[in-house]
Formats: sequence, C-alpha cells, structure tokens
Amino acid sequence: MVQLLKVSMGLLKYFIFFIFLFYGCYSFSQNKNDTNAFQYNKKWFISSAYGVQISGIKSEDFISSNVTPSFLLSVGTWFTPEIALQIAYKGFYFHTISDNDKHYYNFIYGDVLLNLNRIFNFANSIEGRWSIIIHPGAGYFYNNYYNRPNVCGNIGITNSVRITEKIDLFIDVSAIIGWDIYQGDEDILPSCIFGVSYSFKSVRL
Repeated sequence: MVQLLKVSMGLLKYFIFFIFLFYGCYSFSQNKNDTNAFQYNKKWFISSAYGVQISGIKSEDFISSNVTPSFLLSVGTWFTPEIALQIAYKGFYFHTISDNDKHYYNFIYGDVLLNLNRIFNFANSIEGRWSIIIHPGAGYFYNNYYNRPNVCGNIGITNSVRITEKIDLFIDVSAIIGWDIYQGDEDILPSCIFGVSYSFKSVRL
C-alpha cells in the first residue's frame, strides 16, 4: 500500500508536468501564429482502434503466447493545429509468460496530443495530410485479475494520414507504464494498433 502511494504520487507529478506542458505548448502555438489560431475551428474527434499488445519488452516476452488483442476508444478536441486533449479507454486483457491466465483490466486516462509536424512547421508534408503525434498522459488502471486499482502512465506516438476532411487513418505505438501491473515491480504493456478517427469539425488551413 505504501509503495502504491509512492507510485501514485510520482505519477501525479508527471500529470502536473503534462498540464504545464499543455499550457506551454498552447501558449506557444497561440503566439506563433495568431492568424492561424483565429482561423482554426475547435475540432472534436472520436477514434477507435484495434491491434495487439504484450506484457513486457524483454527478449523472452516476445513469444506468440504473450500476444493478446488491444482495443482503444477515445474522444478529444484540437485546441489549435498543434495541440489537443483526449480522454481514452484501453482494454481488455493481457497474458504473461508466467501463467496461461487472461489478466483482464480497464484503463481510463487522459492524454496531451502534440502534432510535431505543426510544431516544427512541417505542415506541407504530403500536402498537410500526414501527421506525427506524440501523446503523454496518465490515468486510472483497474486490474481485475488482482481486484485492485492503480495509477499508470501512458506514452505513445501516432502516425496519422488524413483520408478525407473528416476521416483519418492511423497507426499508434504506445505503452501503459506502472507499478505492479503483473509482476510486482515496474511493468509495461506495449501495444501496436491500427485505427480510424472521425472529426466533427474541420480545420480551415
């Protein structure tokens, strides 16, 4: 319990850091191009993705019996072309190399999305249709196998391609990071998923 409290406080510090990161990037993006900020409509989006995940990143973890499905559902909004916030859900279960059980879990978290193409003025990459997005965050992880909650971090990178004005296809590589997810110390659940994102408002570039 004491260790869990220490981990939770540590992740809280990261969460506060991400809030300051969001504020700093938002201020930077507003000051960098005021005209573009005024022309930008807040773009709400919903995304869904499906792929695979494993428990661990050591060489012995990369075996077929350790591969499980990974599901993502998220909703968010772009405040500027450079920065967004999203709330997401990940599930449903993972395997470990130490047993044959299904370790069911639910992970609800928030992310800060940073569009690197926009931040570094790569807006003309493939006529503005291609984006590289990093997304650090943190949230509530409930381990149904252990019947206890946890606070975990989430970090990832998304390669997104705009198909139409409202539809993007993306590949996301990310990882849930926390304490005692499955082996009693620092644990990681990396995943690779393919998905689609639908935008409810468009961006006037």
